[in-house]
Amino acid sequence: MALQRFVGCPGQPDSFGALHRLLEAQSYRISDWRVAAEEINYRRFFNINDLAGLRMELPELFDATHRLLFALIERGEVQGLRLDHIDGLFDPLSYCERLQRRCGGPLYVLVEKILARYEMLPDWPVAGTTGYDFVNQVLAIFVDPEGEAAMTRLYRRMAPNRESFDDVLYACKKRIMQVNLASEMNVLAREFHLLAMHDRRTRDFTLNGIRAAIEEVVAAFPVYRTYVSAQGASADDRRYIDWAIGQARNRRRGADDSIFDFLRAVLTGEAAEPVRDPSPGGALHTAMHFQQVTGPVMAKAAEDTAFYRYVRFLALNEVGGDPRRFGMSVVAFHHLAQQRARQWPGAMVTTATHDTKRGEDARARLALLSEMPGEWGRRVFQWLRLNRSRRSEIGGASVPDRNVEYLFYQALFGAWPPRLALEDIDGLDRLAKRIETYMIKAVRERKLETSWSNPHADYEAALQRYVRAVLDGSRPNPFLTEFHAFVAGIARHGAITALAQLVLKLTVPGVPDIYQGGELWDFSLVDPDNRRPVDWGMRRALLETVAAAQPRDLAPDWQDGREKLFVTHRLLALRRAHPRLFAEGDYRPVEVAGDRSGHLCALARSHDNVSLIAAVPRLTFQLYRGGEVADWGDAEIVLPPDTWRDVFTGRRLDRQDRIAVAELFSEFPVSVLIGET
Repeated sequence: MALQRFVGCPGQPDSFGALHRLLEAQSYRISDWRVAAEEINYRRFFNINDLAGLRMELPELFDATHRLLFALIERGEVQGLRLDHIDGLFDPLSYCERLQRRCGGPLYVLVEKILARYEMLPDWPVAGTTGYDFVNQVLAIFVDPEGEAAMTRLYRRMAPNRESFDDVLYACKKRIMQVNLASEMNVLAREFHLLAMHDRRTRDFTLNGIRAAIEEVVAAFPVYRTYVSAQGASADDRRYIDWAIGQARNRRRGADDSIFDFLRAVLTGEAAEPVRDPSPGGALHTAMHFQQVTGPVMAKAAEDTAFYRYVRFLALNEVGGDPRRFGMSVVAFHHLAQQRARQWPGAMVTTATHDTKRGEDARARLALLSEMPGEWGRRVFQWLRLNRSRRSEIGGASVPDRNVEYLFYQALFGAWPPRLALEDIDGLDRLAKRIETYMIKAVRERKLETSWSNPHADYEAALQRYVRAVLDGSRPNPFLTEFHAFVAGIARHGAITALAQLVLKLTVPGVPDIYQGGELWDFSLVDPDNRRPVDWGMRRALLETVAAAQPRDLAPDWQDGREKLFVTHRLLALRRAHPRLFAEGDYRPVEVAGDRSGHLCALARSHDNVSLIAAVPRLTFQLYRGGEVADWGDAEIVLPPDTWRDVFTGRRLDRQDRIAVAELFSEFPVSVLIGET
């Protein structure tokens, strides 16, 4: 009977008054979920309302939330930890130190940390990162820097008046701060404002002025975050803060910029109390809270917005990547590998995770486009003409516009299954559904025509119609015929690049990670596509066939991924047989001679009396010149004095001082030699 007092009648707003008064008396507020973006009063995991951030810096909370974990470690059931989103912690260094102390000895810990190309991992008691740095480093040697200018010209033709990536990222950061993370920015601005009110020299800075200044500083931040703490600010911290402050000043020329002096003093810790106690309300606490906000802003703005707006070359739009960095020399790759061997030999090296934007082999295939920008551009404009009638118009604008359509062609090129035939209508339909889901996610992430918070149903329906029509194989479709022929003509070169990438991952310093299902070709797209169920039965069956196979047995059926499984199986067995070679072995580049030597990446590892040489091709489209045989010319590898056995072919090389690269790859497109002294 008591409930009846609060039951209202639909259509009679006044009848809900009693229920409203009851809800108002509670310690929570029921509201539309969109309100959270501006008014939520607790820290979230990015902008996910039902994942509240916990204050791990509080000892009692740390102990309570880690009780089960420490019990598992003490029983020996857990030997290592992967810490996702380390930058979300108030004080990452203190957290990692407390973790190690509580475990009573060195614990293998990896941190998910996105590093800018000019940034180093702080000196934390961890083994290294989870490998996003390697994802982009290894890809870079398969991207041809010579193709950058042509790819840029093509993109400008595809999307006239496009901004630079810097401008796109700046706009995306402002959008994230003003819409998606507005509540976090409001809290931060109030903290700075209260701090300013305590000093006669800064008390006239208004709340709105402080928020606007903070937005400019965050928008200019060149890294995910700094790590100022009670121990002070490092030289790197100061450099990043000074850069951001300088850029913010430039954007607000003509206005009183003394507010930036105040912000700098707080952010660098110079305004902190003498006791340097990061207590709530203090300058140091405010600076450390600021550091927790810059990371989510960068992540949501770069990975989840700008990477879907600026699509000059989709292979570079990867988590931890930089679309402005077009390729890397082999020399630079070797330098980074040697640095990892010295500083972080236990770091993870990976090429795919649950968060990467596409499968590792799709990314490797996309890299080929950097070698053939002219041919790629001609194909794209042909496809634009063929698909003109499939576009729609909403509000006077084309759906999709040229920028979105260019993203579509690149995504489709990377995702096309190697065994898919035009006669396979069901297979085409499955691909179309995957691409359709991806394209809706892509346009929602870019947050222009539609978004997750405000979906534009008509626009999305028009885009879905476009994808279905373009990939409709139930009737004559000139686009599908042309596109399939293009992919089929170069898919093998992409597969060889993927094998080369795999060999490097399994032989360079670090602990290789193989993402679920990545034992075979992985041409998946971003989640949810890369989280589909894995056919483990098929993998077990294939493993039985490749375990004792010879390379010549694999080539005819390369499309099913058995070559990749073969390489993985052989190299993991090698790692098991020589664990100290891979865990502690040194790393050095191998000398390569000849006109085509630039197409080879070769490395050597050694420890005690065990030595290894890995050699893989790069820029394979140019190397194979569109054919089935690579043109290695007079390229040679200089071999250290030893007797070598090829891990893949079983062939022995008896004390040769050099070998022609064409001979080395005569039976298989990649090679790993193990010394047999």
